[in-house]
Amino acid sequence: MKRKNILGSILRESLILVVTLIYLIPIYYFIIGAFKVRIDIVKFPLAINWDMIKGVGFANFSYAFKKMKMLDALKNTGTITISALAMVIFAGSLAGFAIARVDRKLFQSFYKILIVLMVVPFIGSLIPLVIQSTQLKTYNTLLGPILIQAAWNLPFAIFLYTGFMRTIPKELEEAAYIDGCSLISTYYRIFLPLLAPVTATSCIYAGVGMWNDYLVSMSLLNGARMPTIMVGVTMFFGSRKTEYGYAFAGIILASLPIVILFLFLQKYFIKGLTAGAVKG
Repeated sequence: MKRKNILGSILRESLILVVTLIYLIPIYYFIIGAFKVRIDIVKFPLAINWDMIKGVGFANFSYAFKKMKMLDALKNTGTITISALAMVIFAGSLAGFAIARVDRKLFQSFYKILIVLMVVPFIGSLIPLVIQSTQLKTYNTLLGPILIQAAWNLPFAIFLYTGFMRTIPKELEEAAYIDGCSLISTYYRIFLPLLAPVTATSCIYAGVGMWNDYLVSMSLLNGARMPTIMVGVTMFFGSRKTEYGYAFAGIILASLPIVILFLFLQKYFIKGLTAGAVKG
């Protein structure tokens, strides 16, 4: 029996290793592609040697940085992401607290509606959002994408915050009330300090989507005057020719801030995701 368990464990781990390697192939492909010319990428897609790297160096990165207007794109994308995330965290945590701790049928009905909204495909709402943005005079301004990204990511954030707050013992809340805290004071003094794992999870989950957004930015912003990261990357993909080396370099440059964010917040990510989903 013990031998069978060992064999089964080896098979499972081998399968996980193979699947992981398959998932890593595209990442490996565009990382090495960023240091090769287009003809080498096409002829030798998975091969890399010193001569290829020496011939290109960081030229692809330099060109991509200029072509994408990286500084302007970083400023615009960062403004959208940070502003929308601030709205999501502030509104999501307050809404989660109200739903989890205030016994009102209205809040519970609101929560059920939010769960339904989580499964609505974004592409189906794009045209109405563009029309609404035009009517509200937020078209071709950063405010339009900020409001749309915040609203679209709020349901999942509220879902996480609500589930997490439902796991906090009621004795903590009752003790705060006994000490004279109001409802809002209880939120700030008791609940808010405990929300770091869920907040980190919301930042990573929603932040990645906001940072990598293409549809909203392309639909609402003038890419030439107000470029964003993903709109800039698509400039290297043409109908007749695609500059793979520049595109791969641009993808790496666009990914670095999110990778750094995840490295700082990874210890909270799984903890917040599981804690926030205990009670839906």
